[in-house]
Amino acid sequence: MPSDLTAPGLKSKPNRDGSRRLYWCARSDLVKAGYRPPTVRLPYSLDDPAGRVLIEAACLRLQAEMLQWSAHRGQPDARFDGTILGLSRRYQTDEASPFKRLKHNTQAKDTYTLKLIEAAFGSRSLAALRIDDFYRWYEAARKPKMPGGPERVRRAYGIIKKLRELFAFGIMAELPECARLYDILARARFKQPARRRVSMELAHVEAFVAKALEVNRLSLALGTAIQFEAVLRQKDVIGEWEPIPEGAASTGIVLNGRRWVNGLTWADLSADLILRKATTKTGAYAAHDLKLSPLVLPLLARVPSDRRVGPVIIDELAGRPYAESAYGREWRIVARAAGVPDTVWNMDARAGAITEAEDAGADLDAIGSSAAHAQLATTLRYSRGAVGKSRAVATMRAAHRKAGTGAEQP
Repeated sequence: MPSDLTAPGLKSKPNRDGSRRLYWCARSDLVKAGYRPPTVRLPYSLDDPAGRVLIEAACLRLQAEMLQWSAHRGQPDARFDGTILGLSRRYQTDEASPFKRLKHNTQAKDTYTLKLIEAAFGSRSLAALRIDDFYRWYEAARKPKMPGGPERVRRAYGIIKKLRELFAFGIMAELPECARLYDILARARFKQPARRRVSMELAHVEAFVAKALEVNRLSLALGTAIQFEAVLRQKDVIGEWEPIPEGAASTGIVLNGRRWVNGLTWADLSADLILRKATTKTGAYAAHDLKLSPLVLPLLARVPSDRRVGPVIIDELAGRPYAESAYGREWRIVARAAGVPDTVWNMDARAGAITEAEDAGADLDAIGSSAAHAQLATTLRYSRGAVGKSRAVATMRAAHRKAGTGAEQP
């Protein structure tokens, strides 16, 4: 970078047209220690004299904030600079923030969205924001990634939703302008992403299981069959990796500083194949008799008795539970080979099970209990295009009409 600039942390990356994008980058050791954000995009040009002044000012401010964080090792600064970036930093570091009470995987998703917000308009002052800013940001965020591609409504709405949460925290932290901005967004309306309408059908599961066995991936076949037959979320079947708390012993199954938790274990299956497991989302118990699950029974029989200890789903290639994202990646490879459309996702097994149950005429309360849902509304969201209830209603209406036709007229 130019030697005449006083811009600590300034870095650049080349664009395709030969120009360069400018970033401020935090020290790598502090990023490893938890400092966020690691980088901030600077929307200025080195060729513009006014831009050079703004670059210096931004880098000096960001560098000072980073060093202040380092001095207090993540404790929030009592001062607040009035920007979106400052609010985001406070939200992520304040011990009273809702962010601190989120599960690790939810924090990771939140951090991804916060990075988008900080990079795009983190330097904007809260006092200067108006409703047209939010609509403009929403429209820019939902533009297709490539010309002619689908609009990214989910991405855009996620940014607005996170801004609402930031301002709500700002109100609790008694930060200026947050109440005004929260009230604006509470009254504003933005197009939400459509609910997912795709479900996995029995034919998809049968084709997938056959192909998985053909390529020696029993774990994928068994995991999918259990998800579909026992109406379980993927996480409740294959588990997840969570960070080991500082100072805690590295016991259990550990990989890269994370411990495997929440997955289905052989201890969750009784000798007569009754599955009982507390689900991760609500803690409600799911209970299923796998002897009534024709897709699962022959797959369980393939597992030797001396292997029936610990996690049920084991990556054959690694000899341990699937690493993060590996299950989904390997699942898609087999699904494509089996002819399962790319529009059908592994997570759609749960919706497919609920839709099939409703088509079979099962009572919605019973379906919800089978899926460990606390509310009927949740079950209804998972039912995608089922005709079971409407078929029963149509049958009763037809019978009523027939009875009315045969009745004596006065």
